[in-house]
Amino acid sequence: TIPYNVNINYRYPENDINRNQFTYVTPPSTQKALEMVNLIDYMYYQPYSKVVPKKFMQEYVTKQITLIGSYAYARNGGTYNGLATAGIRLELLGVNYIEPNTHDDSKRKDMDNNLLRLIYHETSHILEQNKQIPPEYEKLCAAEYKGGSWTRSWNLNTQNYLKSGFISPYSSDNVHEDFVEFIAHYIVFYQKNQCGCETTDATADTDGDGLDDAAYTAWKTQILRRGFIWEEALATADGKNKTDAQYTGKEILLKKLEIVKNYFSQEFGVDLEKLRKEVQAHHVNLPNLNFSTYNW
Repeated sequence: TIPYNVNINYRYPENDINRNQFTYVTPPSTQKALEMVNLIDYMYYQPYSKVVPKKFMQEYVTKQITLIGSYAYARNGGTYNGLATAGIRLELLGVNYIEPNTHDDSKRKDMDNNLLRLIYHETSHILEQNKQIPPEYEKLCAAEYKGGSWTRSWNLNTQNYLKSGFISPYSSDNVHEDFVEFIAHYIVFYQKNQCGCETTDATADTDGDGLDDAAYTAWKTQILRRGFIWEEALATADGKNKTDAQYTGKEILLKKLEIVKNYFSQEFGVDLEKLRKEVQAHHVNLPNLNFSTYNW
């Protein structure tokens, strides 16, 4: 494809599918493959190309995308949604089930948490496969990584993984998954300042965050039906799972954010905040776009 020099495969070339993990899978329909490609362009290539240096787009974006129609399943019962390999290649599964411009709140939330997060997750693997994760990042949670037992280590109802400094349960698998999960979630999550409800009236802003309390509560209720809010995750993380822990989960997440921002800036010349804002500017338009025609 032009201008990104990306090879997109959807017709099932055998050597482009990781059969060690994806033994029984089916190809995507031509229509769904087109929708996925348009979505990747709109939510990944376009916002990234507006913010990151030209060299980044030439060297660190995925150069080969393989689209797979069905999902694949792991022995532990989990679902494979995607895979990044060799620092250049991306395999995306479940393409036949995407609805990129849905107006349904629950489906939009599912798309944020799965499909869009997956794109930023797997493409961030390409970054850390090229540039080492800062050692200080791993030290923050070194004793808490669960390996293969992560699926049975956390209570999803209480989100207690947040109090251990993990942005998701899967983050606790190992430092590589932790790092890319953090990046992906941070990019996808809404932030309080998107509320548009700033106020200088102290009687309307009882918690001193600069926002009208009632307006923010109404906005939060609406957003949480279709997405996630960074500051709300931090609020849930503001505690400890172990009494002898050095930091609260919130403190760990904020330290991770600082490290990740420095990593993007120092290794790639990228301002993570500008990138997140550009992605969010694209994200708000998703329900109004047509992804079913050739737009490249």
